[in-house]
Amino acid sequence: MRKIPIIEAGLSIVSIWWAVFLWANDDLFNNVPDLFIVFAEVAPEKGWACIFVTAALIKVLGLLYQKWWLRRIGLTMSFFLYGLISAAFILSDQPLSHGTGTHFVLCIFALYALREVKAHA
Repeated sequence: MRKIPIIEAGLSIVSIWWAVFLWANDDLFNNVPDLFIVFAEVAPEKGWACIFVTAALIKVLGLLYQKWWLRRIGLTMSFFLYGLISAAFILSDQPLSHGTGTHFVLCIFALYALREVKAHA
């Protein structure tokens, strides 16, 4: 039986959660403008939801079909997405919030999982 990469599976779940959260909250960027100003300039909430669901699907498909290159693309997307969220928290009016640390750790997990995929490819 094949081992499931727990970190990668967890990052996929978090990406799906972000996609659902952004899809369901049409006014999120207006409610917390200082935190999501960069996001709002790039795309609306539903656009970001599509980016997160794409990252999750790429990771899940890479795991299911055992395609290391798909997994690496999905993990690279997660690395940048969670790094961007962590940076947004750092630049907001509350840089020492739980969101800063949480998303920084998710970013590091994605980087670690990316290294693991490369080592076992």
